[in-house]
Amino acid sequence: MKIHALTTGTVSVKQSFLYPASGVRRQLNLFLPDAWSKPLPIHCWAIEHDGLLRLVDTGATTNTQDVVFARMSVSGDQELPGALAAAGLSLEDVSEVVLTHHHGDHVDGLPHVHAPVRISDVELDFVATTFPRLMRRILRQPLPSGFAPEPFALDSGPFGAFARSRALSDDGRIIAVATPGHTPGHISVICVDDAGRHVMLAGDATDSLEQLHALRADAVGPDVKVHVATLEAIRSHCAQHATVYLPSHDPDSAKRLAGAVTSAETAPVT
Repeated sequence: MKIHALTTGTVSVKQSFLYPASGVRRQLNLFLPDAWSKPLPIHCWAIEHDGLLRLVDTGATTNTQDVVFARMSVSGDQELPGALAAAGLSLEDVSEVVLTHHHGDHVDGLPHVHAPVRISDVELDFVATTFPRLMRRILRQPLPSGFAPEPFALDSGPFGAFARSRALSDDGRIIAVATPGHTPGHISVICVDDAGRHVMLAGDATDSLEQLHALRADAVGPDVKVHVATLEAIRSHCAQHATVYLPSHDPDSAKRLAGAVTSAETAPVT
């Protein structure tokens, strides 16, 4: 198995996005003036395994819209085809795409792909409800042309610390697990690498490893308690299994992947 970090541009976000207030100001502050972060990567992931090339998310494009709390910077050669080529991979070899959730910087590269696309059934149901439809209109974040992923259920029972899962590969070494919080149907993909480590492609389960250690819910998820419960499950899983934890916007994710650095090796001293 070989996993590649594909970087499709960068995003700068407000500090209130990374370090949200509590209560009603958690989301309100996103719409108020604030300092901006340094540019953060927009990662998606390519998994070479058992003769197949799978993608987890498709990254951003030059058409991905800025929002009031996030500013994108994506050049044409950073879009999915160029990111794959930089890793020595070809778009034509992609056999499947699995989406962690439906936000633009994770799905906007879909028009480049001609392979089957899958998303959790809970997330696809959420996409069609009133609130996300309204927010896509307000924030000018339309779904990409042809957005029509096939839903799948997390119906394979528990995996590690996660109550719901679904094997994505025939040998069970690539597994989708439920990580709700950022969105209700958010999933992460765990790959059991050749050394037996669990490489967790975490999407936006958190923005960083630091956020996981802090058990800090993000600023956009609809239910803080659900998000914190997910973070507790991830931390429990990392304690049970040597886990390389890779959020999509953590500046250190690619380095941790290259060095196979586990969450335990980067845990804060207490």
